[in-house]
Amino acid sequence: MPKTLHNILPLTPDWHLAELPVKPAFATHIGAFFYLHLPNSPDQPLRRVITLASPCLDLLINLGDPFTIETFWDATLVSPGAYLAGPRPATAFIRRQGELTLLGARFKHGMASSLLPYPVKELEQRFIPLATLWPDAAKALERTRERPNPLPILVEHLENALTPLLAKTRKPDAMIRKAVKLIAQHQGDIEVSEMAAQLDVSRQTVKHKFDQHIGVSPKLFGKLRRFQTVLRHLTEGVKVNWTQLAKNCGYYDQAHLTREFNHFTGFSPQKFVKNLEKGDDIYMFDSVDQTRYHLDLRHSMSKA
Repeated sequence: MPKTLHNILPLTPDWHLAELPVKPAFATHIGAFFYLHLPNSPDQPLRRVITLASPCLDLLINLGDPFTIETFWDATLVSPGAYLAGPRPATAFIRRQGELTLLGARFKHGMASSLLPYPVKELEQRFIPLATLWPDAAKALERTRERPNPLPILVEHLENALTPLLAKTRKPDAMIRKAVKLIAQHQGDIEVSEMAAQLDVSRQTVKHKFDQHIGVSPKLFGKLRRFQTVLRHLTEGVKVNWTQLAKNCGYYDQAHLTREFNHFTGFSPQKFVKNLEKGDDIYMFDSVDQTRYHLDLRHSMSKA
């Protein structure tokens, strides 16, 4: 079985990776909860954990030992504690120093920006200690680090910390929601100028709104959404028709798909499939389409 966040897997002696259901009270803001546990055992292989490029903003709690998250050009040490992890335009590798235990909440696009003192763009490819942004939530999340805590209790602590925080959020920016909807409807293949014309704003306004609320440019957001869609298809365990997959995901052709996939990961989609079949590495990515919330725009908001 491919070892990805796409699978909700049972606890096993050597690792546990799960995506957890989100209660209705959190569904407006949170796309998914997730959990990863890799024990520090000399009897088990030292599996690589690879977090694939994503436009999402995550609240992440390191419940295990320190680890280093490495991209192709830098590295960040992540000590135990709670962090806000920004959008990732590039794939990153987790180099662990012992037990790796992560609990996280993935925000829907644009839903956390009203809680930040600066644009989401400032968080790109960064881990910010939560105490510097949301001290009350960080303090509440300290309970998740008590030992031992079974997973349901960990999630309950996370929900309790999020409840007062999310109550402070403002309604999502209507223009951003409509822009994300346009990108999703066009599978990322829409020029900023065309998007601006349809939204009746300037190109600069569109770019500014994406910096403020999403954290990446509209063009990069479209590319990352296409890339994540490909990942979901590749983990379905069926034989891949590359030409059809490229067409279904919004690429001009297979060569276009391969170029963008290689740009985000450093290897081809065919190699990714082979890596999945080997099962040595653990890949983390958006197992559900976080743009669905924006695609379900109500008529009243679409007229806003």
